[in-house]
Amino acid sequence: MKKIILLAMSIILLSGCRESLEEQAARNCKEFTEKNCPTPVQLNIRMDSMVYENTTRTIRYYYTLSGPADNEKAAHKMQKELRSLLLTAVKSDTGTKIYKDAGFNFRYTYRSEKSPATILFDTTFGEKDY
Repeated sequence: MKKIILLAMSIILLSGCRESLEEQAARNCKEFTEKNCPTPVQLNIRMDSMVYENTTRTIRYYYTLSGPADNEKAAHKMQKELRSLLLTAVKSDTGTKIYKDAGFNFRYTYRSEKSPATILFDTTFGEKDY
């Protein structure tokens, strides 16, 4: 009888130590950013960080545009195409499947290198999008 009680308590305690999906997302984003960001500039784009926003269940990607891509007018004209390209990437990214299955949001923010306070493009994809 004591063994059964001890086993039951062990199962309860061990299951309580398990990381939630939200905690996993926050940890993964933090570790990715610490290990990989900022990324080298490729095609005038640099990834600055990836964060998890718990209040909105959003994985958010921050990028900086430089050189010819750092153009507010061009970014505004290309918004539909940029959104479409990013949505295709979200849909095909198998690495985020567990988060998509759980209904997380994905947000992309692109800032100007010349004027970091300027957001050139910002979009969010929710469960209804992917």
